[in-house]
Amino acid sequence: MRVAMVIQVFDPVLGGAQRQVERLGPPLERRGAEVHVVTRRVPDTPGFEQRPGLAVHRVGRALSGAAASVQYSSLGALTVARLRPDVIHAHDLLSPSTAALLASRGGSTPVVAKVLSAGLGGDIDRLLRKPFGRRRLDAMARRFSAFIALSDEVAAELGEHGVPAERIRRIPNGVDAAAFRPASAEERARERAALGVGEDELLAIYCGRFYETKHVDVLIEAARETDMRLLVYGEGPVEADLRRLAGDRVEIRRPVRDTAPLHRAADLYLSASEAEGMSGSVLEAMAAGTVVIAAPAPGMEELLGGGAGVITPDRTPEAFATAIRELGSPDARRPLADAARERVLARYSLDSVADQLTALYAEVTARAA
Repeated sequence: MRVAMVIQVFDPVLGGAQRQVERLGPPLERRGAEVHVVTRRVPDTPGFEQRPGLAVHRVGRALSGAAASVQYSSLGALTVARLRPDVIHAHDLLSPSTAALLASRGGSTPVVAKVLSAGLGGDIDRLLRKPFGRRRLDAMARRFSAFIALSDEVAAELGEHGVPAERIRRIPNGVDAAAFRPASAEERARERAALGVGEDELLAIYCGRFYETKHVDVLIEAARETDMRLLVYGEGPVEADLRRLAGDRVEIRRPVRDTAPLHRAADLYLSASEAEGMSGSVLEAMAAGTVVIAAPAPGMEELLGGGAGVITPDRTPEAFATAIRELGSPDARRPLADAARERVLARYSLDSVADQLTALYAEVTARAA
């Protein structure tokens, strides 16, 4: 089965959606899928690249604003059409889903759309603020074969905007629980030394994109109110603002491909994001035994509720600072870390997600035959 995965940006951009596509390539290939990634081309990247389990096609040239969206939607659609896939898998409801609409040949090629986030700043909210956003959403609701909802909040929002319940599928993100695992004492000491962090320091990390909706500034402000060391890994539109805000105990660092060593060193993972579906970075932290403190957001209750992490009462530095102080000792963190790891192993393995995707692809292609 040939699958065209359409995503806004890909490596060298390293966000949760990109990591999820990259890590699902090999297990999908083992299940008989030939996966092609169609994405925007950014400077200094090849137009075509073969990766483990993935063929990456980068289209267009560096543009900004509406011109970039129009270019990617049209060139992405042409590339997908030339691939003649059995199923198109769009990652978000913006340009990738518009490209999928154009490439689906009037609905003859089934399209699966993964909705990456809900609420303010989420997929539907952003789409409805774009030119012809309502028309595009209505067309997707009519013509797409299935929508993947990462959380109950995403599923509810899709239903409110006309997507029939029978076409909404709850498939979570997955995590490689072998790569992301609790560290031994020796591994922890080695990774902390490599980061320049003292053995007795309380270390928190954030790994992700720098968007306003991620509220990384809240995490930096919280670090000022505690004795915690905070390392922030990422890039994005508000990076300059975050660098100006960072103080003595906060470092803004470039994103890294492999975040597992960071989790082997860290005590806490922080997320103040409001635009989520199911955070891949939070899943990685849970698998690694890095205790998560997160603000309320779609999918967080499912991941962390019932003792697998801490959800703050609100998205403020004070709320994060209080939670950080309460988790200052290893004894306070250990039960949460153990519960989080058990939850990942039971519900969120990469193999389980690959099985569910393979079954969905088979279903929609059989229906379209």
